[in-house]
Amino acid sequence: MKQLGLTIHKAISRTLRPTITLALLFTCALAFSQVSQTFTSNGTFTVPAGVTQVTVECWGGGGQGSTRSTNGRGGGGGGGAYARSVLTVSPGNYTVTVGSGSNSTSPGGDSWFSTSTTILAKGGNSAPNNSTNGATGGSAAASIGTIKFAGGDGADAPGSSGGGGGSSAGTATDGVDATNVNGANAPTGGGDGGNGRNGNGTGFNGSAPGG
Repeated sequence: MKQLGLTIHKAISRTLRPTITLALLFTCALAFSQVSQTFTSNGTFTVPAGVTQVTVECWGGGGQGSTRSTNGRGGGGGGGAYARSVLTVSPGNYTVTVGSGSNSTSPGGDSWFSTSTTILAKGGNSAPNNSTNGATGGSAAASIGTIKFAGGDGADAPGSSGGGGGSSAGTATDGVDATNVNGANAPTGGGDGGNGRNGNGTGFNGSAPGG
């Protein structure tokens, strides 16, 4: 029987402001060929005929950096976690849920395949309003999968600048914490955190997957 390798990439790294870029990448290995499919929103995966196993990877959505209602700088938001499992599947359709980047003090959305108890990657946390403290990344412990890694933490606001966003988790390691105004550079397979702002204005989005 043929086996299918299915990879779901979903993530948003933290930034000073909300990051809403989402990407889920499915890589299907049929015989000696590969087919890729990118999900930028919720969707459905249809199991090809003869496929009995899929490998699924997910990244959670990124958290928002602190929003200021008074003078001052805000901490960076948290990056999405990563989860991967090999699943046995039957012919039919499976739900793909893509967690959105946060635009509030709520965490970034969780991403999962099939149901939220099958495989799930937690979204990164958002920094509180009017706070100079950076938020923590998506929790590996709270994610579901055979292999799990946490998202990186956002930086505390350094002096007169906004804190940079932590990166999303990579495919083989935790995300990188931001330490200053610059967003953290992601490990292999993840997305960089977004830069904070030097001066007034909104911070910058990170890169996908996970930025």
